[in-house]
Amino acid sequence: MRFFIVPGLALMAGMASAQPAPLATTGTPLKLMVWNEVSTRTAKPGDRFLLRLETAVVAGEAVVIPRGAQAWGEVVSASGSGMGGKAGKLETRLLHIEVDGRPIRIAPAKPDALADKGRDGSLQIVLATAALTPWGPFARGNNARLKAGALVDAVLAEDLMPAAATP
Repeated sequence: MRFFIVPGLALMAGMASAQPAPLATTGTPLKLMVWNEVSTRTAKPGDRFLLRLETAVVAGEAVVIPRGAQAWGEVVSASGSGMGGKAGKLETRLLHIEVDGRPIRIAPAKPDALADKGRDGSLQIVLATAALTPWGPFARGNNARLKAGALVDAVLAEDLMPAAATP
């Protein structure tokens, strides 16, 4: 009885170590482009936005993630500009890139790559108040935004493994 169990376990252990190598590893750089503008004027937490891969990811001579692959981000918080020159603030996060219909987690290459703060209108208010106009306190700051076409440096946040073979 032991004779058959031991070879069976050895066979299972050998099969477990025969994992396929990842096509791309965690930390592989990605260059993404924001597809449509995201602005504090209209964005709210939970809104998703589209990004596209600008440069294909190549391993050896094989393209593992093609140029144009869709990636998704999400608005975490958005506060619009306000009275008194208060600038808007936009905080977003990257979610995933789609590879062969599978979501692969991604992350920004730099921690604050997807945060924006609109230009503060403080100087505008000081000048308006100095001119003794009644409109100084009503001057607004700018909305924060991610412009369409803006490039974002990102990385894979997990290994990209080959798709499982389907029978």
